[in-house]
Amino acid sequence: MPRNYTDQSKIDYDFGWLNEEAKNRAKYNEICRAESQDITQQVKIPFPPTYRLVRVALEGDGFQVALLCDATEEIVYYIKCRVWGDVVLDAKPVTQVLLWRSPLIQHIAATQGIAANIFRNYLLEEYNIIASDSCQTREGRDFWVRQLGYAIAFEEFVYRFHRIECTLERITDARAIASNSCNLWGDDEDYQNVLAIISKTEITLD
Repeated sequence: MPRNYTDQSKIDYDFGWLNEEAKNRAKYNEICRAESQDITQQVKIPFPPTYRLVRVALEGDGFQVALLCDATEEIVYYIKCRVWGDVVLDAKPVTQVLLWRSPLIQHIAATQGIAANIFRNYLLEEYNIIASDSCQTREGRDFWVRQLGYAIAFEEFVYRFHRIECTLERITDARAIASNSCNLWGDDEDYQNVLAIISKTEITLD
């Protein structure tokens, strides 16, 4: 899959800004002012009172999903997504390019299990096909190992896609993903061109 993302300072810069109270509150207020769609029912999670899950469009081909806590006026879970068209795949996969969860213990009841539920119950249902990002932290890699395993168990279609070489290889063995013998992850820069794909329908290249 993607290149391993191991630079902690870069990880903190890209993913940790919502840990700062002022930046979090500013983003919360921005989302509250924006035109949003409540997607709580679609995700099928019974959130505690004062929490709500919304989708807000971004300019271009992106959108953001945020779990808001109106009692504390903060964001407790946040995803930035991009929908991109690929002429080789002849599809428009959705990709989670940024994912953050509050580390505060008071929000655990609301955020526990949310990543997998949004991934499967909302993104995969809405877009039919999900692609990995080009770089992943160890936590992100572990998450994708599980999601790819679920997809195989549910008889969905899992692929290794190389964007430059335009090769698409189906993967049917969850153990090969867990051990990385299918060569999805690596440290070389070329792994930024390797994506994991989950699709509810079969993909064939002409």
